[in-house]
Amino acid sequence: MKTSLQVLCKIMLLVATFMLFSHTATAYTTIESGDTVVIDEVIDDDVIVAGGTVIIDGTINGDVIVAGGMVEINGNIEEDLIVAAGDVQINGRVGDDLRVASGTLAIYGEVQDDVISFAGETVLADTGYIGGDFSAGSGEITISGHVGGNVKASAEEITIHGNIGGDAELNAEEINISPDASISGNLEYRSKSETKIEEGVVGNNVHYSEMESHKDGGIVSSLISGLISYLGLVLIGLIGLAIWPEYMENIAAKTSESPGMAFLTGLLVLIVAGILTILLFVTIIGIPLGLILLTTLFVMLYVARIIASIWIGRHLLSKMGKSTKTMNEMAFGLLVLLLASAIPVIGGLIYLAATLIPLGNIYMTARN
Repeated sequence: MKTSLQVLCKIMLLVATFMLFSHTATAYTTIESGDTVVIDEVIDDDVIVAGGTVIIDGTINGDVIVAGGMVEINGNIEEDLIVAAGDVQINGRVGDDLRVASGTLAIYGEVQDDVISFAGETVLADTGYIGGDFSAGSGEITISGHVGGNVKASAEEITIHGNIGGDAELNAEEINISPDASISGNLEYRSKSETKIEEGVVGNNVHYSEMESHKDGGIVSSLISGLISYLGLVLIGLIGLAIWPEYMENIAAKTSESPGMAFLTGLLVLIVAGILTILLFVTIIGIPLGLILLTTLFVMLYVARIIASIWIGRHLLSKMGKSTKTMNEMAFGLLVLLLASAIPVIGGLIYLAATLIPLGNIYMTARN
């Protein structure tokens, strides 16, 4: 297996594993969601927060899970931080691990242990500090600060100006290593062409291999697409569980009650909604209503998959003798659902059932 593919697989596995099983605390302080959520106090507990904009200026003596459009950490988080957001900026301090799925990630402050990032752009500024290992999959990665451990990164472009205390494994079409950079261990990199590396920048051995993008580009693209789909649904699920926890759990519990009736109801809802949308788009005056109906339908389809994932995760984990929180059941069930849907022919049927059964239950619950 090619090196870049190995890194992507490791990143996918690490992100999925940490998001699934790293938080089994029995109590959380759930912060109400909203357009803007600001935490400027000391909280001696684990925290879950969702909002359009989330700003943490205070101190949280526990783990933190955040879902939002923009997340800014200016205060102190003493334990782990998990973020699924559009833009993430770390100006303060994270006392343990940081795991991020976002459009952009910028670290200006400190992360005392490992960082796992899957983002469109990842930046470790010159003031940024990572005490442990740094694993990243991004479109563009810039390391200007200090990484105490190893670096494993895969991107279209990687630029290093800072210091890496361990080994570096880099995979990108373009790799730039500044003469001011420092890599204490070994450097193993793969790109389209060799990179000019000044003497003394790398402490030990340097190994280069040529990238043959035309051979594995399709596989890499599929992995990235699948991971983006998974993380996007996890984000929707975290927001949904933060806003309507009891409602989503109640709908999930009904999945096994009358699955046949729920499936037919969901199919009927989908067909009727599709016909109504087409009819509304035919007339100019009905276009706004058609857009609203179409948007609502897409949202309900995504929510239905999240609900199915809760049921799948809870059912499978209970069979394994594990008891965990709803968000972990959702993330695990979602991973299983996406993997099952990749099976030829039968996978499509599984995904269809996992969508229509909850959709039918949502409609029947709303009607009653």
